[in-house]
Amino acid sequence: MFVLAVVAVTSGAAGWMWCPFVVAVLTAACGLVRVGVDARGVRVTCGPVPVRTIALNRIVKAESGYARLADMGGFGYRIMPGRHAVALRPGDALWLTLVSGREFVVTVDDADSAARLVHRLLEEESPDAGVDRRGIDGEAR
Repeated sequence: MFVLAVVAVTSGAAGWMWCPFVVAVLTAACGLVRVGVDARGVRVTCGPVPVRTIALNRIVKAESGYARLADMGGFGYRIMPGRHAVALRPGDALWLTLVSGREFVVTVDDADSAARLVHRLLEEESPDAGVDRRGIDGEAR
């Protein structure tokens, strides 16, 4: 891809020659899925692009477990009845059960640590803190 970019710049080739280079850069960036857990909730980013943020008060429980691509609807960001998933490979995954009853699954290294951290943060949450336990769509469950 780098060679195509150099050829396009030096030879004044048509703009279409930039397409493979742009696709390669976007593919590489999207292959970098990161999961962050803090007091605000769980954030999933794909390269520099935020994919999904789930507030802590929307999470009922977190577990780690093995996920097959077939369980998650295939490779990439998948939306299925009752489940959303970000899957770039089969293997260790963070499984979140949301107050709406839906699941959110993301394949990530060391999902067990992420699940433990989510549980610890949920335990620290005070029931008097005005926790909003409505579903993602805003309906009370």
